Amino acid sequence: MPRVAFILVAGLDQHLFNQAGSPPELAGFRFRSSYQPVVPAVTSSMQATLTTGLSPAEHGIIANGLFTHARSDLHAKLDLSNFAPFRKQTSFWEQANSLVNGPRFWHDTNKKTAMMFWQQSMPDAADIILTPKPDHTPDGKTISICWSRPTDLYPRLADKLGQFPLHHYWGPIAGRPSSEWIIASAREVWQTQRPDLLLLYVPQLDYNLQRLGPDSPVPAKEATDVSRLLMPLIEQVRADGGIPVVAGDYGITAVNQADMPNLALRRAGLLTTMPDEQGKLLIDYAKSRAVAMVDHQIAHVYCDPHTLEAAVESLRLLPSVDRVLITPSEKASVGLGGDRTGTVVLLSRRNAWFAHDWWESDAEKPAWQFSVDIHRKPGYDPRELFFDPEKKCICQDVRRVKGSHGAPPDPENFPMLFADVPLPAARNGSSSALPHASDIAAWLQSQL
Repeated sequence: MPRVAFILVAGLDQHLFNQAGSPPELAGFRFRSSYQPVVPAVTSSMQATLTTGLSPAEHGIIANGLFTHARSDLHAKLDLSNFAPFRKQTSFWEQANSLVNGPRFWHDTNKKTAMMFWQQSMPDAADIILTPKPDHTPDGKTISICWSRPTDLYPRLADKLGQFPLHHYWGPIAGRPSSEWIIASAREVWQTQRPDLLLLYVPQLDYNLQRLGPDSPVPAKEATDVSRLLMPLIEQVRADGGIPVVAGDYGITAVNQADMPNLALRRAGLLTTMPDEQGKLLIDYAKSRAVAMVDHQIAHVYCDPHTLEAAVESLRLLPSVDRVLITPSEKASVGLGGDRTGTVVLLSRRNAWFAHDWWESDAEKPAWQFSVDIHRKPGYDPRELFFDPEKKCICQDVRRVKGSHGAPPDPENFPMLFADVPLPAARNGSSSALPHASDIAAWLQSQL
């Protein structure tokens, strides 16, 4: 059977493909289609579905973060290194494969598999793994390094390609250098390790889509550029008789407003704060009766059953809220559920997103809010893509963000799928003629 390279490109949707003028590197595939994403259409949830065929309710990756307060079953799976006990409250970007409920589609195939820059891969999701895992020092410094399986893989790649450019992978200067390194490392792994299945994640398009919005000409130009960067890998796979597959994971919609569910809960007297060592305000999870874990256009709200009505009343008033899901059937209607899903789930309007803030002013914010700190913040913070030159810190203005994702999108924002072999068919009984994200795992398995 041929070898397969599945290349996941963040933010590559139908709209961006059209805006970029159908880049020839992608238009040259024999088959292409858009497909339906899961809810929430965010990185970790989509990647778990693409590799298991399960819904977020089934695989348990209900966002890029997990609400871990008083969850000893989850604490055992958290990365508590690097001075990170705060992960026992809310934790984003956890990497343990054991957090994914359900087998990956390759586990029963006896095929050699490589996962490169995919979430929830450590330590044993694949035979070959490469993922960023920076070291954080007590004084807040970040040391760029990647974790690899086998352990000598990253040192060998670094000797050949240089150190992985972590600051170009996320933050105010995130951009092309990370793609160059990621794709070069994938070419090296494809050639030297010879996996039967390579899963590669390239996040670059995501950055300026959020900074500038999907209608800016810059992301369209970047889509063409990333397509060209990928072409040597695609040609390498084809030359080896393999099957290259390129897919988007979600589409970015233009946004012009944001709301702060935690601030609304605090003002309603449901979220309680406590001072840190500098007197700045943290969430007191033990005393709070409602807390929101926000991620792009979704918020999982965890609340005391006795305060559910009060929490919902305060959150319904937020202008950005489109849907409030409370009952199991309401959550199941979008593929959510299980004990990791919030007591209440908020979905934003397509032109809006949710910020994790609970502070009334900058004076109340802890130091980490002004820096790139993806683990300490109890929510995804796209403002980390912007630097405030006057204050010399990460921007705090939610108005700077021009693109977001996660809520159920319009079809023009469905992610794209390109291959040289026929694509998966729409599921039986579906009202759509398009395949669904949960169909792709079985389709990829059938190619191996």
